[in-house]
Amino acid sequence: MKITKIQIDRLAVPLLHPYHLSREYGVFSTATPVIVTLYTDEGFVGYGECDPWPLFTGDSAEISTLILEKHLAPMLIGKDPTNLNEIHRTMDACIRNQHLTKSAVDMACYDVWGKAAGMPVHQLLGGKRRESMRCMWSIGGSTPEESAAEVLEAKRLGYDGCMIKIGGEDWRLDAARTAAAREAVGKEYPLIVDANQGWDVDTAIRYWKEIRQLGILFFEQPVQSWDVQGMAEIRRAIDIPLSADEGVMTLQDAKHLVEAKAVDVFSIKVTKNGGIKPAKEICDYAAANGIKVFFNSMIEEGITEAASLQIGVTCQNIVTSIGHAYFSPNRLDGDICSYHNQIHFADGETVLSSLPGLGVEIDEAAMKKYTVETRVVTEAYRA
Repeated sequence: MKITKIQIDRLAVPLLHPYHLSREYGVFSTATPVIVTLYTDEGFVGYGECDPWPLFTGDSAEISTLILEKHLAPMLIGKDPTNLNEIHRTMDACIRNQHLTKSAVDMACYDVWGKAAGMPVHQLLGGKRRESMRCMWSIGGSTPEESAAEVLEAKRLGYDGCMIKIGGEDWRLDAARTAAAREAVGKEYPLIVDANQGWDVDTAIRYWKEIRQLGILFFEQPVQSWDVQGMAEIRRAIDIPLSADEGVMTLQDAKHLVEAKAVDVFSIKVTKNGGIKPAKEICDYAAANGIKVFFNSMIEEGITEAASLQIGVTCQNIVTSIGHAYFSPNRLDGDICSYHNQIHFADGETVLSSLPGLGVEIDEAAMKKYTVETRVVTEAYRA
């Protein structure tokens, strides 16, 4: 089988409500996914997605589109999409890093491979350990009263826990928001907190001391992604698990965190981690080193979420104290695929599709509605 054409669609999808994050990130109001459609000479078509966010990964939708069109796609025409080792070798040989952009190609290749084999991607990864994944919700920055109301609504809707975004200018306000949320939902409802790199070590520890009696399950990425020693210092100072998100982009990042004894949990985002293949490698490395994995979200459309779910059901070492972030399309104005007809949220769970590949089909009307530009590559690179 050979790749004959790669189509790249850059989208802009508004959020239903602005998402207030840490002072590092500000307010997020529009998702900008880039969709890769991969065509083959045997008639199989695969879909992939990357979810650029400049402040998070250093990628923008415009940059990802350009890299796909000018660098990756011409080198991939004529390649076998089922040979993921060669696909990744080729991508890495033509441009360094750009893990998020490469993830769209990786997902599309797995989608083709699964369709050609007549099986879901999780079977290609060794098989599922569960039929579904528990699902949580996430709230942004707000007043204590608003935070309490939002978490209470998540509980009412059946979400198995909630992430509270902190890391704002005033850590005392974030502590008050956390306390208000806990009081609203009771002591048994699972809550986690995520500072998105918003603080330094001292501020993170001060916040923790203020909320330590509230039964928070784990604390995610309080300091900058590069500050491995800062993470290790915080981990020694608190008595709940510490999670890395921005700090664990690659397998090498995972290795550094383990060696420094800096974390207890890796926050997995399949597009952040470079695709299904590298994300699964990080999950397996975590399992070998006693680290739990939490499946998180980049405010993504259904393709990325489906890819994440295909990995999640295969992992032995998932966090079980709270649901995982399989809710992202529900934040958006619309989903560009029929994902929720096939892999759907019900009774607090996101249920796995049995369809081949990723188990999604594109909603052409939605694609047309949100597409900003389309580029097509059919010619292989010639030196």
